[in-house]
Amino acid sequence: MNTRFRNRLRHPVLVTLPLIALGVAAPPAPAQHTVPLRQLKQIPAAAPPPTLTAAMPAQEAAPAQEAAPTRQLKQVPAVAPPPTLPTPIGYPPAVCQPPPPTSAKALLRRSSNAIPYSPFPATWQKTIDTLVANGGIPGAVIIVRSPDWGIRVGVGGVANLATKQPMSPDLHFRVGSVSKAFLAQAILRLEQQGKIQLTAPVLTYLGDNATVKGIPGIGSLTVSNLLQMTSGVANYLGWDNVGFSPQITPQRSFKPEELIAAVSTTGVPKDQKPYGVPPVAPTFAPGATYPNPYWISVFASAPPAPPQYPAWDYSNTNYILLGLIAEKVTGLSAEEVIKREVFDVAGLKDTYFATDTKNLPTMHGYTKWGSVPYPAQVYSDWCDVTDTNPTYAWTAGAIVSTPWDLLKFEDAMFRTDTLLNQGTKNKWYTFVSADIHIGWQPMQYGVGGLMQPERSYGTARGHGGAFPGYKTLLYYFYDQQTSFVLATNTWDDTCVLPRDPAISTAEAGQCEAVMLDAIMPQVSSAVTTPSPERDAKAARVEGGKVAVKWQAGRIYGKSYDVYWGTDQAAVDSASAEHHPGTERSTVSGVSAELAVKPNTTYYWRVDTVAPDEKIMPLVIGPTWKFQTN
Repeated sequence: MNTRFRNRLRHPVLVTLPLIALGVAAPPAPAQHTVPLRQLKQIPAAAPPPTLTAAMPAQEAAPAQEAAPTRQLKQVPAVAPPPTLPTPIGYPPAVCQPPPPTSAKALLRRSSNAIPYSPFPATWQKTIDTLVANGGIPGAVIIVRSPDWGIRVGVGGVANLATKQPMSPDLHFRVGSVSKAFLAQAILRLEQQGKIQLTAPVLTYLGDNATVKGIPGIGSLTVSNLLQMTSGVANYLGWDNVGFSPQITPQRSFKPEELIAAVSTTGVPKDQKPYGVPPVAPTFAPGATYPNPYWISVFASAPPAPPQYPAWDYSNTNYILLGLIAEKVTGLSAEEVIKREVFDVAGLKDTYFATDTKNLPTMHGYTKWGSVPYPAQVYSDWCDVTDTNPTYAWTAGAIVSTPWDLLKFEDAMFRTDTLLNQGTKNKWYTFVSADIHIGWQPMQYGVGGLMQPERSYGTARGHGGAFPGYKTLLYYFYDQQTSFVLATNTWDDTCVLPRDPAISTAEAGQCEAVMLDAIMPQVSSAVTTPSPERDAKAARVEGGKVAVKWQAGRIYGKSYDVYWGTDQAAVDSASAEHHPGTERSTVSGVSAELAVKPNTTYYWRVDTVAPDEKIMPLVIGPTWKFQTN
């Protein structure tokens, strides 16, 4: 299995599931296809489908004429065929339909939680621009906030390929599995209110649901098992009838019970089995454990072994079941519960739970790839999949938000007690270690939609998400007090950065991980702790100079370039080659003297000239301010 495919399966967002086998033959590619492919890997038209893991019995094989319907293009006059729609090339069959209309008025609406910001430094922005230029993404928005940097926003590409609408942090997009973080906060708030017990059996709340009762092992599972992904309940996306729906029947609407039926022995009538044979088998038995993977790989020769880990597997079904529990204990719809307990409390006015295809995101989503069970190229160019019906994700991934609202949601979760009191947060921060990765970095999963990735540049808490046409990250690096919010309008894992040290050393693959690993090392490596302190009102001037100093970031420089002047924009954009309106000095230590005038406001910045130019030749520093006396 190639690494890109493996990452797509492992990535703990909406699209994560075991490799699912297909039960019909691949159709030949259309003979008229002449559009050159931009995908990194082309699937040969005549290649057979992957081997079945749970093959359909011969006597139940669906006849050819009963195959699921494909996307159909709208009828247009013969004299004016739509020339720009991508050609279908993959298996199973799929046709890219014309993109849905977008309201120009909606595009101009400013987010209610927008905050004044500064643009990305050039070295950060280069990551986004490079990925847009080489066709990895149509566009992206990234927000970085830290005590030193303030609020920085990087945008690139377009939100709508048809209208060329620029990217903006004000635009709505589908957050995918970040929806799990919203639902988990609602569940934990209901626990605070005494309406749910985390240690209670699932059947305490859903015992009257025949489909739920048919899930193997459900009688041994607790609410906490669902929150922490330690249930062993299979991922319903492993059923082709659901997993292929965005590609074959994108407008199909699902009820939650139809999703759960994929893993239940009692929920699906025999005549509703068009592909595989439900149920999808459990991943492991309740209560199963496995050895510490790091002890096995690193310390196997140094006994004794640590305690066994609880078995863990990322399954969207867990969060469908939690949505049903929320409805049961409140008497409200899941949409109403999450709005009341999270959106309204946190002040998220631009976030909503999507229940149909009527209120579409203003940021359009695109893909060249197939659906979850077939992560390979299906379209010859970007296909607009904005109007994919969100009910196939329900409480596991149907929420729509804006980058600004996600930043405010992050505040409510991590920086304040707006949503959870400290006692509940302590339960939330109970992590299980598991062999899960973004890229190849280890991660832990908390009680309630909370990932804790361990990156080389810091440990974060938050969640990632994917939905057809979209990827997102919502991370808070608590040791650095740094927020990282990312939205991009494709879910394809085909991003490639050249081996340019000025960008990063990130590997090709998952676009959100590539951007995270390119930008956050630069954020965390910059100098910090300025003196005079940030926004100092009376910096002391002696002999026409102010003494300044700082602390090195993660990387110690062989020298430091110091820029200062009275124009913030000029200081912010200055470089060694071009710095009009600013002064520049190169020093070998972590201090300098700056020539200044009294009673004047100055801005200053320190760049780290790294000792190893092959890794990171220059680390741009934040811009600070002081006023002389």
